Amino acid sequence: MARLASEEKMGYYPTPTYVVQKIKQLLQIEKRARLIDTCCGEGEALSLLAQGTGAETYGVELDKERYLKAKQRLNHVLWCDSLNELIHTREAFSLLWLNPPYDTEEGGELDEKERLELVFLKKHFPLLQRRGILILIIPYNQLARSLSFLRTKCTEISVYRFPDDLFWQFKQIVLIAVKDTPDRAELEKNDSLIQLASSFTWSGRAYETLDSIEDAEVRYHVPESEKEKITFKSTRLDPEEAVKLVKKSPLWKQLKQSLLSSRRMTNIRPLMPLREGHLAMLLASGMMNGEVKGKGRERLIIKGTVKKEQDQREERTADGVKIITTDRYEITVRAIRFSPEPEIITIR
Repeated sequence: MARLASEEKMGYYPTPTYVVQKIKQLLQIEKRARLIDTCCGEGEALSLLAQGTGAETYGVELDKERYLKAKQRLNHVLWCDSLNELIHTREAFSLLWLNPPYDTEEGGELDEKERLELVFLKKHFPLLQRRGILILIIPYNQLARSLSFLRTKCTEISVYRFPDDLFWQFKQIVLIAVKDTPDRAELEKNDSLIQLASSFTWSGRAYETLDSIEDAEVRYHVPESEKEKITFKSTRLDPEEAVKLVKKSPLWKQLKQSLLSSRRMTNIRPLMPLREGHLAMLLASGMMNGEVKGKGRERLIIKGTVKKEQDQREERTADGVKIITTDRYEITVRAIRFSPEPEIITIR
């Protein structure tokens, strides 16, 4: 998958704590807000953003180890590919934090390839409710494409570049916007931003840095979530989570008691006495492996195996000699006897 290929190439680069703290200074987050990060990694960025606000956090992570760490920090986390396996309610979140993989989407020979930054933005922008806040962290050379998509969908767009010591390493910028229909003045402003992002020969000085943000400089209000109940789940089956759910199921308890009860198993008796061949097959199949007690105190540890053999014979016909191959299953039973002296017994 393209996402997997991207992570293999680019590695995992969480948003620096300093950057998250500076962005948080711009936000006033309501207590009943829902915040989501669809590439949440270990959940550090969203956890820091929500700290002290009472907001509810949601994350999606593809890597299993990072997912397990994110579960310890965020309220709700899914282990899945957020592009293809995420099922959600539209317009259910107050804030979308998006730091997507930086790569080109894979496609067939006839398919036009698209940058993953834009693929993630298009896919997850519908998560935001009206007046919700978008925070997008991308390389500077992908800004124009993102702005073109957001031109008629957002207002109050601001662009900041990472501080110098971080910018020159990854050349990332932060775009913050409000999801709303822009008026004519906002459209003209957005067009100016697109023109700047498209034409500027980058020396890193086009936009102010996050360092320029003053303390207590709130510019964006993150509203309460409008929808009370939402859908947030994955099409991927997590075996560990499935086992936990099954164990809580009353149906499983009834089934376990009915079919797997030790008392029920000990009461099973065949209609007719088993022949030696039947007993040998039971031993060889593994159903009787383990400790077997004989008369008195004698104990045997039993292990059975079945090996397929082939016998050949010749048969003369009018057309010549025909070779006939017959399958034969050789049953071997081995037992360890402990008294009077340890001994291995083999029966074929």
